[in-house]
Amino acid sequence: MAKQTRGKRKPKGLGDVIENITEATGIKTVVEAFTPEGKDCGCDKRKEKLNKLFPIKNKANCFTKEQHDTWKLFKEVRTIRISHEQILMICELYSNIFNLPYWKPSCFACSGTARTIGTMIDKLDVVYNTYEN
Repeated sequence: MAKQTRGKRKPKGLGDVIENITEATGIKTVVEAFTPEGKDCGCDKRKEKLNKLFPIKNKANCFTKEQHDTWKLFKEVRTIRISHEQILMICELYSNIFNLPYWKPSCFACSGTARTIGTMIDKLDVVYNTYEN
């Protein structure tokens, strides 16, 4: 098990937070000392599972130049009726800007998808406007 230097990366979720605490308190060293050599203690699997179940919501990233240009063009041609291609672009951009897993709607016509995409657009507009200012 490779030892990580604390403070070098931001925690992704609860698993990373617990790992930082067990490293700081020495619990991780004790567990590793009592784990037979060559046997996995399962810490990494538990950490990843907890990170997925309880992610830390990070602040939004800034737009890259390419993302800014893509969103600017979208805003210029945007209509009430958004194409499937535009929906997928919105989902991908939203995922990248807000550090969230990529979500692809299973139904492009239902009202739940429309509300979700509308919320994504509103939040991406806020980040875009911040970039513009």
